[in-house]
Amino acid sequence: MSFVDNVINTTKNVAATAGKKTDEAIRVSKLKFKATQLTGDIKAKNEKLGALVYEMAKSGEKDTEAFDVLIAELDAINAELTDIDKQLDGLKGVVACPSCGTKTDDDNTFCPKCGAKLPEKPAEPEPEVTIDEDKGE
Repeated sequence: MSFVDNVINTTKNVAATAGKKTDEAIRVSKLKFKATQLTGDIKAKNEKLGALVYEMAKSGEKDTEAFDVLIAELDAINAELTDIDKQLDGLKGVVACPSCGTKTDDDNTFCPKCGAKLPEKPAEPEPEVTIDEDKGE
């Protein structure tokens, strides 16, 4: 392989790495934006829930159907927010301890706070870089 081929291969590898990092940054930004939206939705639902509880207390009548609907909506939003947090942790290379919830580097085997065994990190496939060699014959 000639010097020029080495330079071309190195340039392609750098470009592939830069593209991957850019994709990750975009994913993180989108996930953070969605988390912010969900946090706002949670706040709005909590305000509605508080108003409903207040009205039920003042009137003496219980609207359990509306109450149950708001609770179910909050549960769904919280589950979606938890999923987004897990995705962000994966992109950042951290994992939450299943025992105490402390976030730590996903390369650790045990939690630095409580000593519990952490879940194993799934093996990442090696990126495949294909290079078309034009022999110019």
